[in-house]
Amino acid sequence: MNYDVIIVGGGVIGASIAYFLTKSKKFNVLLCEKGKPPGDGATSISGGLLRVHHTNNANQYLSFRSLQLYKELTASKQMDFGYHPIGFSLMVGPQYVENFKINVQNMVNLGLPIKVYSPNEYSLEERFINVENIGAVSYEPLGGYGNPAKTSLAFIHESLKQGLHLMEGTEVQDIVVNKNKVVGVQTNLSPIFAKHVIIASNYWGGKLTKNIGIDLPIYTKRLGVVFAHTDTDKVLSHSYIDDTSDTYMRPFPDGRILIGIKSSECDISDIHFKRKIQNEEALEAIDRASKRFPILQKAKVLGGRIGFDSYTPDQYPLIGPTEYEGLYLSVGFGGGGYKIAPAVGEAIAKEILYNTKTNELKYYRINRFEKEKKYTYFQTKSMYKYM
Repeated sequence: MNYDVIIVGGGVIGASIAYFLTKSKKFNVLLCEKGKPPGDGATSISGGLLRVHHTNNANQYLSFRSLQLYKELTASKQMDFGYHPIGFSLMVGPQYVENFKINVQNMVNLGLPIKVYSPNEYSLEERFINVENIGAVSYEPLGGYGNPAKTSLAFIHESLKQGLHLMEGTEVQDIVVNKNKVVGVQTNLSPIFAKHVIIASNYWGGKLTKNIGIDLPIYTKRLGVVFAHTDTDKVLSHSYIDDTSDTYMRPFPDGRILIGIKSSECDISDIHFKRKIQNEEALEAIDRASKRFPILQKAKVLGGRIGFDSYTPDQYPLIGPTEYEGLYLSVGFGGGGYKIAPAVGEAIAKEILYNTKTNELKYYRINRFEKEKKYTYFQTKSMYKYM
């Protein structure tokens, strides 16, 4: 079997790349997923928060462009991403207000609608909130949340109509190279040949590249969410990140509340034994959220989800070509792939199809971790406590 492009991984990143590559009708594209899309990585358990607020211009651009694409594709293609623009707020501590102002101005320059509140002003908007140790709050009316698993399937469904070839239950076990050029992959079923191979399998990606001598600067983390419920209606009106305590949360339409648990580094060989949420970590997440919304102290645990993702040392993904001609990386999203997935897929497709480079992608290349470089682009002076 021969293709122009093989995409490894059927999560939201791989699915987005597939959509934009097949949209052109120029290449013969195959997507290999070792399980059933959207796979068992971060896409299947993500909280799905959508926001533009970041501490660097590149991620702000990709996030804003992705919001635009989610809206455009919902309207033009009737694609269902589960997008709920209920709004998004980010809270920072007093010591980060000056950095906050810089980042907000950059988002204003992009054209993003955004409003800034003082702690007292915000307390008038949110009846259940405790504004202690907040320095400033930003609110994005276009933010909110979506459904990453549904989004992945929507991209794949549309890609199939555009000519995508999909192989489920097909695990890519090795990358096949000839001298310094990629010529295909070896799967559990057979070898498959292609001019381009795009690794979008996230925490499994490092294992594949290591077999051909590329040691990616990524590691695996266990992450997840807990679902909680209170007897009080509408405790949360939209999606939130509280940078003072490294907490994110959002409401469900049915009244449940989603809260992020603490992530932890994990040996990839142990993942089978660490897929169940533990009561202690669920209670810890609720306790952290209740510092900001005290009424959550009475919340009941209604289960949760656990998954795994790959992280880089600066917490931002690896996107770009490698030393092997035809091998392209899109891994290491650190739980943050969903909010930038459409823009990443669009930009990668332009690069593969037309050699047209999106300026912002240059910051995500693997060479940013070369030994002589002390800091990367993402380690900016306008960072916050946890961002």
